[in-house]
Amino acid sequence: MSEGFHEGTRPRGLRILAGILSLGAAVVSTMGGAAQAASTQAVSNPIETVVVTAEKRAQNINKVPDAVQAISGYQLQTQGIRDLKTALALIPGASITGETSQGTQTFQLRGVATGDVNGDATVASYLDDFAFSIPGVPFVAPTDLFDVNRVEVLEGPQGTLYGSNSLGGLIKVVTNDPDLNHYDALVSGSFGAVRAHGYNYSADLMVNIPLIPGQLAVRGVISSKHLSGDATVPHLGIRNGNNDDTITGRVKVLWHPTSRFSFLGSFWRFDDRQDFTNRVDHVHPVQIADVGVGNSPTAFSLYTGKFTYDFDWATLTSMSGYMDRHNNLKALGCQVDTCFDARIPERSTSFVQEVRLTSRGHGPFQWIGGLFYQYGTNFSDTFFKLTSLFTDGISDQKSIQYAAYGQASYSLWHGLVVPLIGLRYSAIRQKLEQNSTTTISTVPPTVLTSSNTVGGKNYHLNPRFNISVYPTKQGMVYVNVAQGFRPGALQTGAEVASLQAVTGVTTAEQLKTDSLWSYELGTKWTLLDDSLNLAASVYEIDWNQAQFQTGISGISGIINLGNVRGHGIELQASYQTPIRGLSLQFAGAWNSTKVYDINPKISAALPFLHNGAQVPPVPKDNMALIVNYNRDLGFHDLEFISDFRYEYRDREMDLSTGRKSGIINILSADVGVENDRYQIQAFVDNMLNDQGPLIWEEGRMLVPRPFTIGLRFSFHPDLQ
Repeated sequence: MSEGFHEGTRPRGLRILAGILSLGAAVVSTMGGAAQAASTQAVSNPIETVVVTAEKRAQNINKVPDAVQAISGYQLQTQGIRDLKTALALIPGASITGETSQGTQTFQLRGVATGDVNGDATVASYLDDFAFSIPGVPFVAPTDLFDVNRVEVLEGPQGTLYGSNSLGGLIKVVTNDPDLNHYDALVSGSFGAVRAHGYNYSADLMVNIPLIPGQLAVRGVISSKHLSGDATVPHLGIRNGNNDDTITGRVKVLWHPTSRFSFLGSFWRFDDRQDFTNRVDHVHPVQIADVGVGNSPTAFSLYTGKFTYDFDWATLTSMSGYMDRHNNLKALGCQVDTCFDARIPERSTSFVQEVRLTSRGHGPFQWIGGLFYQYGTNFSDTFFKLTSLFTDGISDQKSIQYAAYGQASYSLWHGLVVPLIGLRYSAIRQKLEQNSTTTISTVPPTVLTSSNTVGGKNYHLNPRFNISVYPTKQGMVYVNVAQGFRPGALQTGAEVASLQAVTGVTTAEQLKTDSLWSYELGTKWTLLDDSLNLAASVYEIDWNQAQFQTGISGISGIINLGNVRGHGIELQASYQTPIRGLSLQFAGAWNSTKVYDINPKISAALPFLHNGAQVPPVPKDNMALIVNYNRDLGFHDLEFISDFRYEYRDREMDLSTGRKSGIINILSADVGVENDRYQIQAFVDNMLNDQGPLIWEEGRMLVPRPFTIGLRFSFHPDLQ
């Protein structure tokens, strides 16, 4: 493989990049004459007080009696983190479990994993207050992380406040709201050369306009990003096979006519055009074995509206949202001694309505109560052909969920001890209509027709019990016992028959509900004159009738694998050292999450799965170390900024083949200067060029992004 850098850009991406930067310059120039002073960009400090909304109310992260982590918008910007895959590598106990494309990613938290394509999620996903949930699909919400306030990650089941599909926890992307009083703008861009491939580039623009100062403001964001393909396609003579172009936009309008009432409306758009997929067939060199041109685009539009009214004693919040999502898969290739032809368009919709009442004030009794409704659909038209099997058909899945929840705490002995109890009642009705034909190449051929409706109702109570102790203002200890659940998956007769024919695994069209209990002991401390933050937790999980996806060569289905028992340790530390400007951050986790009571028929078909095996695809440990060094240069208000990031992750196993990924070691660095208006950095990502593989997915692989070197900048004008 050549060690040089080769051109792999697209005219469309370059036009978008130039357009955004030109628009940014024009907007800044236009706003300059009428704007007030711009707000100053906060300086990164790992010991700063971070406010999160994990408990659906604003709280200091060090006071939340739960395992919650947050990555600030400034840290995301400075380190060039633009997607959740990169962000979650910094979270203890988190890892990616699937990525067909940039718009279809799945993750696990604390060993609670699921499939990469089929089945409901085990990790809930939120965009601001919108529950991004799709029936029968485990993907998290894809979004670009430009102009984001923070990314929050809540570990452990969050069934009381966030409902089903949060067995492992929750990922929440919180964006910046409009500023009612100040004009603001931000322009940024980046350019990077990918080792032995093409170029990455991005352009971003944010504009904030107070239409009626103090009452009405609008904030608009547009971003364009091009990722060079990092895999060749030898059969087609393509060098940068899996090129990816993403355009994202967001408009938020905040109306605050009185001190008590506010309305926040937003529109999101995500449009990703992925060539082929991010699954590859060979490493060293990275190659895709497809024999025909493929793609896997994803797009969604999201509309939300949130009303808030403050009474003297409580805050009433009503959140409504509608999402329309499209994705497609087109692939023609060969793997694992078979060839395939796949064409699978899919459309999903979701409407969410939540109303909640949250106590106000600082009295000893704090509470929250709410009602939740969601109606989701997922329609798929599948054409899938293997050497020995052919499936053609449609499926239409619908899910309706009603829930009521409440949580209350009472502060005893002037805040020394705070017991908390929560409960959520959920009623979920699911239905899957199917019409498909599966032909298996036996002699004579076996033809199976599925034309029926399956479904049912699920009712569940999710309790939570928590007690926290605050012996000093600098520290706390908490015990948390919580339950999460997930309704039994529905799948077509074609999926059941195909899985049986290709792998020998027997399953059903309707699976059993799985549920999980978690028992956690945690502590958080701020020490050494607020220069050291520590957070640690130990936990145990008991997961019954765990649902997992398995399959090969694109044929996959859901199975009730067995019962899972797990325990683990997590540690986070942030330290502002005595050396001026030098700070350290560490996050690490170890877990032993094993499956028991496996169905003997599953073990016979997948012999690498046995009682006591580590749950796939879950690594036993991961860690991240970040070193920041900032220094005032003494002229033009410039500050030298730098950070060095090391990420480690242990091997993990593919549920379909038993193959294990590589041990991951990613080292990245950023060095530059900034002041209140400018930030310019040189960066190197994956400087060791670790190719993994990161994970195995049903016989194919996902690899880390290659060694990339480049520049990024941002301009935050002082608008007068």
